[in-house]
Amino acid sequence: MCQHLAELLGQNCTLVVYSRRTRHRRHHNDHLAKRNLGITARKSAHIPEKTERGPNAVIPLLEVYNKSWCQPRELLVEILQEYPDEVEHIFIPSCVVLKRCAGCCMDEMLQCTPTSTYNITMEIKRIKPQRQQNDIFMSFTEHSACECRAKKEVKEQKEKEDL
Repeated sequence: MCQHLAELLGQNCTLVVYSRRTRHRRHHNDHLAKRNLGITARKSAHIPEKTERGPNAVIPLLEVYNKSWCQPRELLVEILQEYPDEVEHIFIPSCVVLKRCAGCCMDEMLQCTPTSTYNITMEIKRIKPQRQQNDIFMSFTEHSACECRAKKEVKEQKEKEDL
């Protein structure tokens, strides 16, 4: 896989395989990488976060690839999506910015999945129409690490958590 990426990009790349048993990074050859499900291929060069571009500038493939890869990103999340039992309330703001796993995996059988999470507390205004309003503290889950995992494995894990 890394060899294929290197050919596409015309540059060297490093293949990092995440073992599900040990959670330690290991460097393997392409054959072993295909057997494991948590695969990340990245070039080891630094890409500046912000560069001045003209209106007709072309963004290089490597930059497009690295920005689209599965990773924690700031996303807008509706409060009612996180707290569906609170439908009788109006929240200000109605959505919050949270770091959540999102992005592309190199195989349609894989999905971007959190491997490490933490809770964050935010002050939100909660209004019950024609009754009361108050500022409350609400807890949300943010993702600090992500990995591409088999969709089947993710589905089975969610089913176990629901039991």
